[in-house]
Amino acid sequence: MASALTCFKPYTHPDDGVLFGWSLSFETNQVKSSANLTSLDVQVVACQGSWVITSLNVDFVPEPHIFDEELCCQANSHFGLADCFQWPQSYHKDYTYAVCIPHEERFPFPNPLYIAWYMQTPADFIIPAGPSFQVGMLHESKVKAFEDLFHLMRLATHEIMHLQHHPLVFRDLVVFIAQLQCTLLDIYTVLQFVKILYPLLNTLPSRPVLANPNWMGCFTNNTQVCKVLYFAGVPVWLVHREEFIPPTMNIIQPVHLTYPDHIVKTVYMENGVVKPFPAIYHGPCGALHHFHICHPYEGNLTQEPQPTPSTASLSQTSSGSWRQSSQKQTKSTRERARWEEPDLPEIPKPHGLFMSAWKILDKNLQWTPSEHIDPGYHFPKPTLFVNVTSPEHKKTYLLNWLAAWPLWISQVDVHPPSKFPSPQMWRDFLNMISMSIKQPSLTHSAAPKSAVHDILGDDIVHLAQGMVGAPEVITWHGMEVQVVSLSDPPLQFMCSLLWELYELDFHYELLVLDQVLAAHLWISDESQITCQTLLYSIFHSESGLIMWSEPLPQGLQQLGMCASDMQVALPFLNNFCELLSTWPGAPACLCTPAELDGQGNALVYEYFVLACQFYIQTAYTHLGCQPSLPHLFTFV
Repeated sequence: MASALTCFKPYTHPDDGVLFGWSLSFETNQVKSSANLTSLDVQVVACQGSWVITSLNVDFVPEPHIFDEELCCQANSHFGLADCFQWPQSYHKDYTYAVCIPHEERFPFPNPLYIAWYMQTPADFIIPAGPSFQVGMLHESKVKAFEDLFHLMRLATHEIMHLQHHPLVFRDLVVFIAQLQCTLLDIYTVLQFVKILYPLLNTLPSRPVLANPNWMGCFTNNTQVCKVLYFAGVPVWLVHREEFIPPTMNIIQPVHLTYPDHIVKTVYMENGVVKPFPAIYHGPCGALHHFHICHPYEGNLTQEPQPTPSTASLSQTSSGSWRQSSQKQTKSTRERARWEEPDLPEIPKPHGLFMSAWKILDKNLQWTPSEHIDPGYHFPKPTLFVNVTSPEHKKTYLLNWLAAWPLWISQVDVHPPSKFPSPQMWRDFLNMISMSIKQPSLTHSAAPKSAVHDILGDDIVHLAQGMVGAPEVITWHGMEVQVVSLSDPPLQFMCSLLWELYELDFHYELLVLDQVLAAHLWISDESQITCQTLLYSIFHSESGLIMWSEPLPQGLQQLGMCASDMQVALPFLNNFCELLSTWPGAPACLCTPAELDGQGNALVYEYFVLACQFYIQTAYTHLGCQPSLPHLFTFV
């Protein structure tokens, strides 16, 4: 095995003079010194196995992790030594800009970029007061640091918004922060590439530029690539076999490999229990390697990009229960089209124009399965909490929902399940009073509960304990409710809770419809951000589609499209119409924003009515049932 210290000795040509080549400062663009080093000469040399690694423009050789690497998230959800944002990787022409990724040690605090390498700890995981929820938020000081960096770049809007408002379990927070850090570093890197490196690559200097010490650089086995990057001032290491090294090569200094001591190489653990993330790629550093690091799939690294054998076996073992649940859901869907909400004081009223559009809809139109969109039941039907057989059942339902509410909303928002529970499954879950469903059972009553467990998962089901271990007081949206009162809960609490469920149903059903009916706009990452921005702008909430961390509305100004004052509602209505205008068959006038005329605004109301009728007709045609409607918030 070759050894850098024994096989290679310093050597220079007699007439070389200064050994550091022509160098052009990337900051001042002024010539600084000259010499005769070529791209095949070296400033340093080191060995790993049969590979010899050399560099012309830096004085160290990082340990290469480029040959046969596994992409598997470490404890901080980064990919460790195989991560281009953490350690130098192989050059690839499709990711040329990646050589400009910054070095962590070059940007210490108080430089705003320092937060891109921050590693979150349980101390920064803030759980709200009240019940022992498993979801929480990042400490406000860390959010502020990300926000400061965001303001410098004016990008990554949705990621910062998630961090400010969206509840996550700690494991998902680790994943989310790692992805946010990669996004910010990716943006910074592209800006550096466009500003500094691209002009140099476009018109290569006649003499090499001084290596930029802020850049990560790269490995390459291509001498032509090495020469180009060397002249452009990129830290570059040429990897080749010992037999290809000429005896007349300039060698300034043999060195030992530089080993990383700041990169996390341990697996993720919770409460002392190892819970590793799955590997998503195995192979040499290249295009796929870069792709998986720079393009997280569906915003979640805790799932495989393709179905795994365990997933397949789960679907096979549960096929019977899935068939039953599908039949139940189909039946409940047919019933839902004929269902009318009870007139009870707890149930908020639907928006009048949407409800009128539903009442006049021709429900006898042909509906074919090929047009069917099934958004699933993301949340329990609000009427489940009022159509109960006894006060004790109501208390159990409310306790189980309030216990699971923040964690379930987090899952739906961050990485939703492939299937959602049917109304009966939600009833089974809300009616749970113990963890007995986790025990194997062959009884008829255990089958639906097992199906609920398969969909909701261990963490959600574990929270459904009924009165077991229930606290005396529950805090919900800043409202404190005595548990003993849940059998006959305060009217304001019930109105608000049911209003939130109606709103969440409308939000996510609109999302599903838009993703299908305007699918051509959801193809690329950039267009998805545009679609999400438009969708979020329909609602007053700053948290996107969820409302977990926000206070309840305090006045008409916070009701968005449902505000009784048209001047308040109009901006949200115009955004709603803009979204509908991309759907097939949309009236042409929806493309043009409505304006108040100050004389009764009759045209604006006609515009609103038309939008409601088109939405209800289109949603009914594709859902085969009554669509979710926005409801009015009740100020008690």
